[in-house]
Amino acid sequence: MHNVLSLIDRKHILVFALIIFVVWSCSDVQKRPKPDKLLSQDKMVNIYTDMLILDGVYRTNPKKFETYGLEPTEHIYNKFDIDSLTLAQNMSYYNLDFEVNSEIYEQVQKNIEAKKQILDSISQVKDSLKRLEREAKKPKLKDSIPLSKKIMKAD
Repeated sequence: MHNVLSLIDRKHILVFALIIFVVWSCSDVQKRPKPDKLLSQDKMVNIYTDMLILDGVYRTNPKKFETYGLEPTEHIYNKFDIDSLTLAQNMSYYNLDFEVNSEIYEQVQKNIEAKKQILDSISQVKDSLKRLEREAKKPKLKDSIPLSKKIMKAD
């Protein structure tokens, strides 16, 4: 019986030691230093929004990009005046801060939803204009009874 208790105590001690080790090793995690060219959260939101839109368009129709010689990543670098190292450092920096990163992605989601609503509205207007155009092109049926005869019959 004493050996069984001794074995259980050893397991508890081992588990306790393991927990202490994990907690101790995690407590020494240092925040990543700020990048040399720290981008604002708003700029990161805009970059991520454009990246997601470009990625969606590229996955839908990659030949358009090839036809026009467009490179999505180069477009991002040029538009926001950054290089790949600056983007990578800022992405790593913001990814380590869960709260800020969540805020960024929530705003990106709102931006994409707003842009989607705008595109849907434009699409509805275009559809309405096409319908009106088709209706205008249809030949109008002329009434075979002259207006003066209609008035006489009504009396």
